[in-house]
Amino acid sequence: MDNMMKLADFILAEAKSLGADYCQCTVSESEKREFNVDGGRFSLMRTLFDRGVNVTVLKGQRKGTVQINRFDEDAVRAAVADSVAASESAEPDPAWQFAEGPVDESYIDGAPECDTEALFARTKELMADVTSRHPKILMEQMITEHDAHHAVYKNSQGVTYRTASGAYHFSLMYSAHEGEKSSSFYGSDVTLATLDKPVIDCALIERELSAVEKQIETQPLVGKFIGTAVMAPMALLETVVMTILSNFVSDMSLIDGTSIWKDKLGEQVADPRLTITFDPHAKHVVGGQHYTGEGYPAQGYDLIRAGRLTSFALSQYGANKTGGKRAACSSWEGSITAGEKTLDEIISGVERGVLVMRFSGGQPAASGEFSGVAKNGFLIENGKITCALSETMISACVPDMLNNIRDISCDVLQDGSLSVPYIAFDGVTISGQ
Repeated sequence: MDNMMKLADFILAEAKSLGADYCQCTVSESEKREFNVDGGRFSLMRTLFDRGVNVTVLKGQRKGTVQINRFDEDAVRAAVADSVAASESAEPDPAWQFAEGPVDESYIDGAPECDTEALFARTKELMADVTSRHPKILMEQMITEHDAHHAVYKNSQGVTYRTASGAYHFSLMYSAHEGEKSSSFYGSDVTLATLDKPVIDCALIERELSAVEKQIETQPLVGKFIGTAVMAPMALLETVVMTILSNFVSDMSLIDGTSIWKDKLGEQVADPRLTITFDPHAKHVVGGQHYTGEGYPAQGYDLIRAGRLTSFALSQYGANKTGGKRAACSSWEGSITAGEKTLDEIISGVERGVLVMRFSGGQPAASGEFSGVAKNGFLIENGKITCALSETMISACVPDMLNNIRDISCDVLQDGSLSVPYIAFDGVTISGQ
């Protein structure tokens, strides 16, 4: 850490000597220990090391940024010179603004040190658990790893952050097989600070494995109807949450003026049961953000509370460009507040619809309209799941969905970054052959 601090000081001094009005840099080192499983068998064990230096300067309200993966003085000096040169060729923009000090903070998160033996043991145990509990599952690929990260952020306005963090990550890609028949593939992921319990019992891995085993035999949906889409957490993130973030509340959509919510701050935009919070320090988050890319301390905030739009997800730059207010963090780590019913109770109240495990589709329109394939889906009829579906199309408009929420589950996915329930939406167009 001391060497990284010295390097950061060198970068700031070098930028100043080249006439930069402002400089910030991040100096980082990381170590990854990884096991790979392919086709149900161990295929790789490796340790990877990485270094990174990111330099951003302002000169005459012009910004330049350069990133390299070397720490030697000549390479770093050249990177600073390149960032200054990049700023000199950029267009001036008075909206650039960065945090001011004095700030000097240090953070330690998660599991900075790897317990390699425990990681290997949990990996073997997970393979054995999948084989014994779900014999139809073929683990096409499993990557288990520990990532350790040390970083120093420093800017020329008296702001310094030191971070040491680490976490275990398990990424599974699998499908179910019986004879010559097979399901569509599916992926489960979880990030953990500790290895104190079997991985199969973390996040929604057990439930997702069970669901995929039931998708070997699928049936096509005949016809088209308007019904209820019960979105599993990942499908919910892929359709609704990402549309909100990319189309309605982000820098680009608000600066361009394409956001349909640009004049709705403080207004009701969703069902009163919906609250979306971004909080990198929530208990379920492993190694959350401590500072933004502009050097401001990261804190939690509500994007939507009780259905009301309470904030935009603006950076300081975006806030200056639009006249808005900077969001308290730039992280998307957070939660959607859970409801009171279990998933089974929600399904029991659905007359006709689909349970959508994941979604595949193009970029939604600026209005929030989207259309795509409900992957790993199940047909719901008269309060029961009747069959697994072959690829079925769903289409809807996200603002309409937010105001047509039937139920929110108490069952949640907690994957180390997010806490997300299942949500059932009425008025979704569902179509098959």
